[in-house]
Amino acid sequence: MKADDFKLKIELVPSTVWFSSVYQILKKNKKEERWKEIKRELFKREGRRCWICGKENLRLEAHEFWEYDDANHIQRLVAIHHLCALCHKIKHVGFWLHTQEGLSRLKEEGLTPQDLIDHFCRVNSCTPEDYEKAEEQAFETWRKRSRHKWKQDFGVWL
Repeated sequence: MKADDFKLKIELVPSTVWFSSVYQILKKNKKEERWKEIKRELFKREGRRCWICGKENLRLEAHEFWEYDDANHIQRLVAIHHLCALCHKIKHVGFWLHTQEGLSRLKEEGLTPQDLIDHFCRVNSCTPEDYEKAEEQAFETWRKRSRHKWKQDFGVWL
């Protein structure tokens, strides 16, 4: 199975634009009310379920979905959706499974790296080997994109 076919994909943001998100910008500019408004809109539009795996009635976290123009180095925000904690951790697997802080926080939450991998495989109906290939591919893309400075297009969100 190819990573592009997965419902739950690993999306690693280039290191050159870490902490440059709608949430971070609104927080920095003391406009948290706008973020709360975005979250209310998500609940109204999507209900109280994870946009990817469909789990309902649990804590949901907003996640920014980006498209990349690799030729012109433009990162375009195309959507924000609510995700369950496990789907959201997969989106940020570089932090959760590849940093000491992420692994410590995972343990504090009573989770293991295998819990994340199992969730990825369950949602995508794939094998742990498929997960490994998807992670390798995501990190290869991340390494390439992290070599560049990106212009960000936040669209209607800011």
